[in-house]
Amino acid sequence: MKIKDFTFKPFLGLALSASVIALITACSSGSGVSGSGAVAGDSYTGPGSRWDVLLADDDTFNITMRETASDPVAMTITGDYETLVSGFLKLTVGTVTADSGVDAPSPNDVGYALNVPGYVFILKPLDATGDQVIPMVSGGECPTENVDANWVMVKVDNSADASDSNRDFFGTFHFDVSTETPSLPTKFALDQSPVTGGGLSSGTCAEGIMVVDDEGEMYLTTNGGAIVRTGIDTPGDESDDNFIFGFSQQAVGDISNVAGDYAGLLFDANQASGSQISPVSVTCAANGACTGNIVTDIENNTLSADSVTISLTTADNPSTGFITGTITDSQPGSIAGNMACMANSDAQGTGKNIVSCVGQSPGDATEMFNVLLVSK
Repeated sequence: MKIKDFTFKPFLGLALSASVIALITACSSGSGVSGSGAVAGDSYTGPGSRWDVLLADDDTFNITMRETASDPVAMTITGDYETLVSGFLKLTVGTVTADSGVDAPSPNDVGYALNVPGYVFILKPLDATGDQVIPMVSGGECPTENVDANWVMVKVDNSADASDSNRDFFGTFHFDVSTETPSLPTKFALDQSPVTGGGLSSGTCAEGIMVVDDEGEMYLTTNGGAIVRTGIDTPGDESDDNFIFGFSQQAVGDISNVAGDYAGLLFDANQASGSQISPVSVTCAANGACTGNIVTDIENNTLSADSVTISLTTADNPSTGFITGTITDSQPGSIAGNMACMANSDAQGTGKNIVSCVGQSPGDATEMFNVLLVSK
């Protein structure tokens, strides 16, 4: 996957195609990106390769890329950002410095993102063949207290079947600070069947990052977010990579608590290559009925007739902080795919809601579907 036309897409090698999803964790306001100096703003870091992002308070950004978590910086991008009426951020490249072999963006290229300041930052690939959403959560420092989070799969290995009752797609995450041991206390298939087996190994956390031998990378945070990537034992082969994206476990209480207008990014593995990601505008009613339309022009918030319908039916099911339901779309032959969403209302006191869902594609129940929503 290339960094082309300001496409912030992760890859496992500097000039290597990669379909992994980069999940990036954010530091608290006032911290700076590693190597960028102490600049006031919200900083983010995450795997696949390793990305460090700073959104400064003066509406500028700084992004660095390393091939692995411990490698030197291979690319630095700076520029300006602004908030659009559609709910997205627009990032415009100013300067680029990159090592030989890195397919870097050019000055004046643009990208788009969703942001919950200091907590979640989600980038949209820009080039026509970009098929991976890039969601990010908060962190950057090792936890000082035990962490309990919910998680959903946002990237699965090529053998994954979304209709398999023995394959986990969402669940809970725990990190024990005293032993530096992560675990997945519960795991569920998309039909809500409990899944057993498998686990995570302990390691040593430094600056929010814990690498467990050749088994996986974990990006841990101080406010409940967590990212786990497995498959790093086969560099250059993303077909066996899995990513879980987790954020703070918070009771939903009532579905009406997530009612509102959202900007979001939708991923549908059943669509043709190069067309699997779509920006969406979604409105959720108090009864859990959500209607979304594809955004054809992000800057002007122009909507198409293509739509998705999400029915959020049961709050805090099958465990605290999740909402289960179904999703369909307006395409012929659409089926009601099972879906599970984790939600934070007034996330970290920002006044914004964030909802992250995993489900079955409305076009093929064996394929995975994701939608990531941030309230406008």
